[in-house]
Amino acid sequence: MRPGRAASSGSSRPAREGRNRALDIVVSAMLAGALAGWAGYRLGLSRGASEAAPAAASAAPRTKSPSRSAPGTAADPHFRPRTVAARTGNFLVNAGFEDGATGWTWLDWSNDWAPFAVDELRAATGKRAAHLTVSGRPEDRPTRVFGVVQELAPPVFPTRISGKYFVERWEPGAARKAYVQVVVIAMWPLGDLPSRQLRYILDGVTEPPYNMSNARYAFVHRRTQPEIGRWIDFTLDVQGDYRRLWGDVPPDGTPFRVLFEARYDDKPPGSEVHNVVYYDELFVGVP
Repeated sequence: MRPGRAASSGSSRPAREGRNRALDIVVSAMLAGALAGWAGYRLGLSRGASEAAPAAASAAPRTKSPSRSAPGTAADPHFRPRTVAARTGNFLVNAGFEDGATGWTWLDWSNDWAPFAVDELRAATGKRAAHLTVSGRPEDRPTRVFGVVQELAPPVFPTRISGKYFVERWEPGAARKAYVQVVVIAMWPLGDLPSRQLRYILDGVTEPPYNMSNARYAFVHRRTQPEIGRWIDFTLDVQGDYRRLWGDVPPDGTPFRVLFEARYDDKPPGSEVHNVVYYDELFVGVP
């Protein structure tokens, strides 16, 4: 052979051997990667199965509709009822306000609500009463609600709500609606409604202030001008009115919120409201 070809043949053998070694390395790496990938896939399946259940469980409450709330539960995140053991008597705490504001609250999470006072300026009995100064300044919102509230979970639903209210001053100004009312909100779902309400108008308007799908109105007095300067008694047949207006009575054990209010709605900007109302001797329960 010619020297040139011999030299060429001799140099190609190491090259082929180098290529073969490189190929072996690549194949080994591919096999190792495949094995690692398979192991990782199995680990991922195992980890995914263990993590999927908590994720699904935590997601479930976020997708739950209020319409699916169980009877006696509340979709309102602010609702914190006090458990009542008694089946008869007054379910309220400090019903006559002699212990100040103990047991009572207001909806401080609502932009429409304002604080209340308990003082000795006027009382039906004892020394104290709830004092609602319904003040609407020119810059205030169109709606403001003043009231006292309790949230209760007794073993039986109340049959009666009663008490006394006193209108000391009534100057609603240009507000289209100003009234005194008692509201009962039973955490008793119906379809898409998380609760069913009764709204009792004690004084101040002659027509229902709102058309609400989850509320029914009942009137104690239909008048725009309340009687000024004396304590006025009221007695409400709660179970009878639920049956009449909702077709049934909330089942025993249904928790509820009860609100004793004085309020105004639809106040034009720049106008003022000056009303003063008191509540005393309140009763919510089974006589």
